[in-house]
Amino acid sequence: RFKKIKSLFKFESSNLNNLSEYYDEIYLNLLLDEHYDKNLIKIDYMNQQNDINDKMRAILVDWIIEVHYRYRFKRKTLLQTIMIIDLYLSKKSISKINFQLLGIASLFISCKENEMYYPGAKEFVNMTNNAYTKRELLNMEAYVLNVLNFQILSSSADEFYNILSKCFDFNKEQKFLGEYFMDSSLIIYSMLKYRPSIIAMACAYIVMKFYGIKKYKDLYSSDILMKDSQEKEIKECARELCFLVKNLSNSSLKATKEKYSSEKFGKVAYLCEEKNKHI
Repeated sequence: RFKKIKSLFKFESSNLNNLSEYYDEIYLNLLLDEHYDKNLIKIDYMNQQNDINDKMRAILVDWIIEVHYRYRFKRKTLLQTIMIIDLYLSKKSISKINFQLLGIASLFISCKENEMYYPGAKEFVNMTNNAYTKRELLNMEAYVLNVLNFQILSSSADEFYNILSKCFDFNKEQKFLGEYFMDSSLIIYSMLKYRPSIIAMACAYIVMKFYGIKKYKDLYSSDILMKDSQEKEIKECARELCFLVKNLSNSSLKATKEKYSSEKFGKVAYLCEEKNKHI
């Protein structure tokens, strides 16, 4: 399915580092991992859920984004948390009462995987306003891991995007803008139909169109060849991302917008609102 014929990425001189020569191989391996990933999320898993729906998922993810930002956890902790939730829901149904418990247990698992320092189980329970007990959290943690057979690693959109942002020489503000769209995609259940690599490329595409970077065509005329052209899918994903970010700005789900309205993230949410018509 994949055929690498020559160097995929052409680096700007300002963006070279010791890993640059390996980006081609890293990106190709991420694509291969994504293609052969056995930990597949069912894009229609809500059909088997009797007590929750996509709106409830959106509220849970928005809350997790808020908690994640408050505790300054790593980005990969956030993406892995949402992946664990979706993987679990692809295999098991859950009650409305235990839905937040699944969310906080997934965050707890992801913190153990990615963070050097993280709160203890009691503080995780406090995050839910003590809606659950410490024992319930630990039981859910063990149950989730067993259901997933401890397979909780998978390629994320952030891994693809990190490489793309370096190879296309994004500055901090540009990189944050793409991350704003990526984090927003986590909230919407329908975005699960797109593979992580497509979401990453769509975020990079939006950034390049937003800032008038003319190299955006390199995203879908790469030298890693696939059976089908990705141009149409990338553009469709980008259009959906722009639509959902515009709608989320006016919704009650405020965590992502508030996060990216801060100085730390270059206030790109405000910038996006001001220039939304140009995307």
